[in-house]
Amino acid sequence: MFGTAENAATKLQRGPMMSLPTNCKAQIEISFKSIMLPESALLAKSIYAAIGADTKMCNRDAAASGSETKITLTKDENTNSSILLEVETPDIAALRAAINSYLRLINASLKICEASVTNSR
Repeated sequence: MFGTAENAATKLQRGPMMSLPTNCKAQIEISFKSIMLPESALLAKSIYAAIGADTKMCNRDAAASGSETKITLTKDENTNSSILLEVETPDIAALRAAINSYLRLINASLKICEASVTNSR
C-alpha cells in the first residue's frame, strides 16, 4: 500500500479538528434527607411538581433537537425523598445549559418553599 499518512498539518488544511461528543447524558439526584423537617416529603413533592410542569413543556419543544429530560420522585426505606433528574442532549453545550436551567429552577423553588414555611410559623 502506498499513500500519504495524514498528520496534524495536512488535516488542518481540510478544516478544524474538533471532536464533538454526541448523545450526552447526565443523571442528578437531589436528596432531601438533610432537611430534618416533617415537611421534607412535601417539599420534594412541591419541587417535583414545579419542575415536572417545565419538563413536559420543554420535552415537547425540544423533541426536534433530540433533547429529552425525565424527572422522577423517589422515596427510600426511611421515607427520605429525592428527585432524580435525567437529561439527554445531542451535544455537551446543550447538556450544560439544560442542567444549569434545571438547577436554577430547583434552587428558586426550594427558596420559595422555605420562605413560605418560615413565614407561616
